[in-house]
Amino acid sequence: MNITCLPGGLLGTNTYVVPAAGNRCFVVDPSVSASAISKCIRDEGLEPAFIVLTHGHYDHMESLVSLKVLYPQVKIFIHEKDSWALGSNALLRHEKSFRESGLGGLYTEFDAAMSHDSFPCADAYLSEGDVPERDWTVLHTPGHSQGSICLYNEAQKLLISGDTLFYMGWGRTDLSGGNEDEIMQSLKRLSLLPSDVKVYPGHGRCGFTMAQNPIM
Repeated sequence: MNITCLPGGLLGTNTYVVPAAGNRCFVVDPSVSASAISKCIRDEGLEPAFIVLTHGHYDHMESLVSLKVLYPQVKIFIHEKDSWALGSNALLRHEKSFRESGLGGLYTEFDAAMSHDSFPCADAYLSEGDVPERDWTVLHTPGHSQGSICLYNEAQKLLISGDTLFYMGWGRTDLSGGNEDEIMQSLKRLSLLPSDVKVYPGHGRCGFTMAQNPIM
């Protein structure tokens, strides 16, 4: 399976375009420009079916509004515990998150891409064990946020890990909803996956195997 990684955005977030059944695909964590995502989708001859947000932090949805304008039929999925990041007044909650993370100066740049009137709501919530697409299973991995998830494809040994697991690290736990004990438990869970599972994280190096990551 050819998963395309598109790094970019305010904090160098990895956006993924993932092939699905037929000529469909889904997008994970839209942060690079909607035009770049759309070009990738067109070049691959695909049609987007839905968007998955691995968690609710602003840097994983920078182009969500503009992507939804391009593809109004596309559904948006997130874990319910991070549902605060979408819908009515979500921008006010994101501003608070910016301040907490020490990156308040970047908020105006993020806000410029958003609309208070059109910020989308979730179409469905993802929970542990859900299968949003054939062979892709949701793993609820709290710690970086309460609603952090990974997507695991056991058949093809692929893991989209969001900010739960990076190469040589993991997501910070000092923001609202973060919990160091919980992320350690989530990492312990991921460490039980086969060593040849290929990992696609929310930031940094893409496509490393579990065995190649010293922290695992």
